[in-house]
Amino acid sequence: MKNLLTDSELAAFAQQLAMILHSGISTLEGVMIMRDDTPPGAGREILDSIYQSLEDTGELAEALRRTEVFPEYFIRMTQIAERSGTLEDVMSSLFEYYSRQSALMRSIRDALTYPLILLAMLFAVLIVLMTQVMPVFREVFDQLGIEMTGISAAVFRISGVVQRISAVVLVAVVVLVIAALVALRTGKGAPALIHAVTRLPFGRTVARLLATSRFCKALALSLHSGLDMGESFELANSLTNHDEFEESVKQASELMDQGNDLSASLRDAGIITGLNARMVTIGFRTGTAEVALDQIAGSCQEEADTRIHAAVNMLEPTLTAVLSILTGLILVSVMLPLLGVMANIG
Repeated sequence: MKNLLTDSELAAFAQQLAMILHSGISTLEGVMIMRDDTPPGAGREILDSIYQSLEDTGELAEALRRTEVFPEYFIRMTQIAERSGTLEDVMSSLFEYYSRQSALMRSIRDALTYPLILLAMLFAVLIVLMTQVMPVFREVFDQLGIEMTGISAAVFRISGVVQRISAVVLVAVVVLVIAALVALRTGKGAPALIHAVTRLPFGRTVARLLATSRFCKALALSLHSGLDMGESFELANSLTNHDEFEESVKQASELMDQGNDLSASLRDAGIITGLNARMVTIGFRTGTAEVALDQIAGSCQEEADTRIHAAVNMLEPTLTAVLSILTGLILVSVMLPLLGVMANIG
C-alpha cells in the first residue's frame, strides 16, 4: 500500500489547483501545467497518473482515488465539489484545512520532542538508582543487620528485578523514543498519534469535535450546491470516521424523514447543541444554513486543535511530576531505615 501524501503536500496541491481554476484554466489543463512544472520524481508520477485518469474519466475525484495517495476526506470533498460545480472554492477550503493541519502537526512534533527525551532520561535515572545506588544501600543494611519492611522492602525487591533486566529495559526505551522521534519528524507519526489519542476515553471529545467539523463542512458544501438532503447527508456522513457520530446522523436523517426541518433534526440528534443549534436555526430560516454550518465546522476544528495542544502540553509537567515522585519514593525507602538506625544509636 502506498503512503498517503503529507498535510503540507496536500495543501500545496489544493492551493495550486485552486489558483489555476481561478485563472479560468480547465482542470485537465491545470493538472498538465502542474505536471510539466514538477521535476522528475514521485510527485511528477502522481500528477501524470491524475492527468491520464482525467483524460479517461473526466472526473478528478476518481483520478485522485486511483493514485492511492490521497486521503478519503480529500477525495470525497472533491467529489462533492465536482457535483456542485464549486471545485475552486473547495480546493481553497482544502488548502486552508490542510495548512492548519500541517501547522498543528508541526507544533505537536515540536511539543513532543522534549517530553520524549525527558521520558528517556526518566528511565535512565531510575535504572541508575535501582542498579547502582540501591545495591550499595542494601549491602550496608545487610551488614548492619537491618531487616527491610513495608515500602522499603518492596522498593528493594523491585530494585533486584530491575538490576537483572536493566540492559534490556534501557535499550527498549531508547529504541522506542528514537523511533517515536523519527516518526514525528517524517510527518507520519503525529496523525497516527492523534488517531490513537481519539480512541482513548479522554480523547473522545476531540474525536467528536473532528467528526462534527467534517460533517458540517461537507453538509454546507452539499447544501450550497443544491444537492438533495438525502444525498447530502450520505456524502457528509461518509467523512466522519466515527461510529457513534454516524448513528447520530442516521437519527437526524430519520427525524427529517418524519417531517422535521434540518436544524431541529440536527439538534434533537445531538449533532449540534446550544449556540450552534441556534445559529443553524436562524440560518435555516434566512436561507443561509450553509454559512452557519461552515462557521460551526471552523469553530469545532479550532476547539479540537486547542484540546490537542492542551493535552500535549500537559505531558512535560506530568512526566516531571512522575520522575519527582518516583525518585522521592526511592529516597524515602532508603532514608527511613537510616533514620531508624540513627535513632537507635542516639
